[in-house]
Amino acid sequence: MNTIKRILDETKDSIPNNSRTAMAIRNGCDPESVASFAVRDGLQHLAASLFSALGIEEEADQKPLACVRSRLIDLYHDLPPNCQTAQLIAAGARLEDISEAAEDEGLFSIAAMLSEAEQEGEV
Repeated sequence: MNTIKRILDETKDSIPNNSRTAMAIRNGCDPESVASFAVRDGLQHLAASLFSALGIEEEADQKPLACVRSRLIDLYHDLPPNCQTAQLIAAGARLEDISEAAEDEGLFSIAAMLSEAEQEGEV
């Protein structure tokens, strides 16, 4: 098991379920994004552990899907908490479902971002 996966497995029960960090993990974001969200959520110990592990391990190139997921989590906190799009992002739902909900709710910038990512083969 690689170091980053071990760190996440050991700390996942202590991460608040509604935090950006937990959402990033559920959404399969890259470790650097998870660490960045951990900093914003005040989880400095987790962030430091991840950044340290990133410095030691050679990570593969960042996957485009992980970038899209990270961007969705950034947008999440600007959404009304009871909207379906926010709920799907928080749950790590399929991007197609998130896109459909965003379009239905008039969140056209999110739907357009996901459509563009799909057209460019990132999804």
